[in-house]
Amino acid sequence: MVIMNGKGTTRENGGSDSMPIHNFVIENKSEINESIYTSYSWDAHGVIHKSGLMAEEHAYLEDEFISYIQDSLNWLNTWNPSTCKRCSGLNNYGITVIEEKDALLKFHQLIRAWIDVFNLAPDQIKLTGDYCFDGNEQRGYYEKLIYNRVELINELNKLANMTKDAELNEKCILHFGI
Repeated sequence: MVIMNGKGTTRENGGSDSMPIHNFVIENKSEINESIYTSYSWDAHGVIHKSGLMAEEHAYLEDEFISYIQDSLNWLNTWNPSTCKRCSGLNNYGITVIEEKDALLKFHQLIRAWIDVFNLAPDQIKLTGDYCFDGNEQRGYYEKLIYNRVELINELNKLANMTKDAELNEKCILHFGI
């Protein structure tokens, strides 16, 4: 079975059509603290809101896509404002700040590299997802994730542009995990 989720992605082998989302926003470094999340809210559709937040300052990627590119994201030096600790990669279940100039540059380069890869793909990009079990027969299979190439690349381009803007304007990228 293939399910469309309304965000340019389909999913084979069943599953929910409401997939968890990772949100990325541009933020002023001076605004970052352990309670930064209180400045933001989410509606019933998972869309992030903040007073003055413009569409070009916000990007989202599905959790399953983040999992697909996770190994490369682990190369980033990041900061977790909830624990006030430096870390590597994204906090899947909380907040991550990408603030250092070299980390923003690397993040931009990584996203651009993924864009280059997906530009070579067909219109429907089919990726191998997580290993799952069929509840009835206890047989395993790899989930197949299908993305609309144009929509995925558009969102990745938005994130790359945000990252470049943050680097040039002494801002940071704030990531909200699922």
